[in-house]
Amino acid sequence: MQPVGCAVVGLGPMGSEHAAVLAHSPAAELRVCCDLDPSTRARTPAGCEFTTDLEAALHWPGVEAIFVCTPEPSHRGPVVAALKAGLAVFCEKPFAASLQDCDAMIAAAKAASALLVVGHILRFDLRYLAVAEALQDGRLGRPIHLSARRTSWASEGKMVRGRTTLPMYLGVHDLDVFRWLAGGIDHVYAEAGGAGIVGEGIADTVMATVRFESGAVGAIELSWATSVESGIEWDSQLEVIGSKGSAYVDITSTGVSVYSSTGPQFPETTYWPRTHSFPSGILRTEDEHFLLTVRKAARWPLALSDARAAVAAAIALDNSSAAGRPVALTEVEVIE
Repeated sequence: MQPVGCAVVGLGPMGSEHAAVLAHSPAAELRVCCDLDPSTRARTPAGCEFTTDLEAALHWPGVEAIFVCTPEPSHRGPVVAALKAGLAVFCEKPFAASLQDCDAMIAAAKAASALLVVGHILRFDLRYLAVAEALQDGRLGRPIHLSARRTSWASEGKMVRGRTTLPMYLGVHDLDVFRWLAGGIDHVYAEAGGAGIVGEGIADTVMATVRFESGAVGAIELSWATSVESGIEWDSQLEVIGSKGSAYVDITSTGVSVYSSTGPQFPETTYWPRTHSFPSGILRTEDEHFLLTVRKAARWPLALSDARAAVAAAIALDNSSAAGRPVALTEVEVIE
C-alpha cells in the first residue's frame, strides 16, 4: 500500500501519541505537525516539520489525511477546513462538545464527499471486541444489564478542568460501548459529587443509570480520583449480563506488576506502549486502520451518527446531574 501523507493538528497528550505512531508506521508518511503553541515543537517526531499555521498544515505538500487532536470544543474549525481542502480526516473523540458542532462537521463531510471518521479507540480494543462479538453471534443472548467503570488520575482532571466534564471526557468511551453492545439509549439519570479533588465546585465523580430503548438497563461510574502514586494508570471495567450468558472486561491491571523502592508500577502494555522503543498497541492498530480506510482497503467500524450519539448521551448525563432528574435523549436534541 502506498503510504498516506499525514498531518497532525494538536500536540497535546493524544496528538503526541498519534504523531509518534505515524512517524514509525510504514503505512504513513508524517509530513507536518501543527499546534498554536510554539513550545510543542519539542514533541514533533524527528524528521517531521512543525508549524503554528493551520492553513499551511492543511496545504502542506504531500498531505492527504489529517489527524485532528485539539481539545474537543475546538474540533470543528480544523475539521471543516480540512474537509474543504479535500483531506481525509481523523477526529479524536469525543466528536465535539456540542451537537451543533457534530452536525456542522457531518454536513461538511457530506458537502465535500470526503472521509471523516471519529476515533473511538475501544472499538479497536480486542477485549471489548470479544464482548461485542459474543453478543453479535448470539452467545450471550439479549443484553439485560450492563455496567461500566472508568477512572482517571486527579492530575488529568486538573489538566482539563473548565474545558470539559467527566461524562464528556471519560464517559463518552463507555457510552459509545453501551450503544455498540445494547443499542440506542432512551434516557439517563446521573448524580455528580466528590470532594473537590479536581477543583472546588467541579464534580470528581459521576454515577448514572442508563435506560436503553430495548428495555435493558445500564450503570456507569466515572471519576477523577486515582492517585498517581498508586501506580495504576487504567482502572476500567465492563460487565454485560445477557439472557444466555455474561461477559467481563477488567483492565485495572496491564498484566505486569513491578514493585520497587520507587513504589508500585504497572507498565503500559495496551493502548500506546513501546516495543523495543517503537510505538505499538491499540492506538497504532486504530491509526493504521484509518490509513487503510483512506486507501479504501478497510471500512471504519462506527458511523458518524454513532460518534454524535455518544456526545448526546454525555450531554444528557451532564444535564441530568445539573437538574437532579432523569433526562431523555430527545430532550438533549431539543435543547441543542
